[in-house]
Amino acid sequence: MIQNDSSTLDKALYKTIKTMLKPLVKLLLQQGITYTALVEPLKQIFVEVAEESFPLANKKQTDSRISLLTGVHRKEVKRLRETDTSLSAQEIKAGISAQIMATWTGHPDFLNADGSPSALPKQGLSPSFEDLVFRVSKDKHPRSVLDDWINQGIVTLDEKNFVHLNEAGFVPQDNLEEKLFFAGKNINAHLTVVAHNLSGDDRAMFDRAVFYKNLSEDSLQKIEQTARDKSLALLTEINMLGLELQQQDQPDKTATSEFHFGSYFLRDDKTENTENKDA
Repeated sequence: MIQNDSSTLDKALYKTIKTMLKPLVKLLLQQGITYTALVEPLKQIFVEVAEESFPLANKKQTDSRISLLTGVHRKEVKRLRETDTSLSAQEIKAGISAQIMATWTGHPDFLNADGSPSALPKQGLSPSFEDLVFRVSKDKHPRSVLDDWINQGIVTLDEKNFVHLNEAGFVPQDNLEEKLFFAGKNINAHLTVVAHNLSGDDRAMFDRAVFYKNLSEDSLQKIEQTARDKSLALLTEINMLGLELQQQDQPDKTATSEFHFGSYFLRDDKTENTENKDA
């Protein structure tokens, strides 16, 4: 049996990290964020993960131990542990908006007979858009949510004051901060699955992908459309099941588990057939 030595595994790990980080670095440079600007949040992340995921049984997590685990100086660890990392108002708003959208696309009260989201009167007739918002949060004013969604192009209002959903899911087209919030949650969930499956835990989480190359533009379009249609149908089904079971489990105080399920399609249009230099 061939044993992998540590240097071989280290090289494989660094190569994998490089592959993972390239799209992130591209995003950072697009937004004008340099390497030096990334150092501070990176230190914060190392400290948070060490504190949350690597405690010692029956012992208080100290600045010195976190410094030893992360390589971050102890004085910096102390400062970073005292930094407020709570959600911003925009992040809270995005989370509530996602819950409202999940209810609209998943609860029978707000669906047509074919399972598609109903057009909703602003108020008065039930179920209404006002009912939808208050179903999720009593603190959100329905008019404010509606104005925000109209501004982002998520919904339209017809001449009879019925609200129509323009997208099959919550996609804030013009709000970069909300896009970044959801992007972070989605990528975080996928990388958490990857890290778990590489940790050696026998209870592997589901993580599968399909990839082909040397395809024509017509073939790629056909595959992409099929992937979109099938994925949307599955996501809609999972959303409805999740909402139903969440309401069922609500009285159970031990029901504290959560899940994150997604689907993606990477379209890579190459002008010529080239091999990956790192392959």
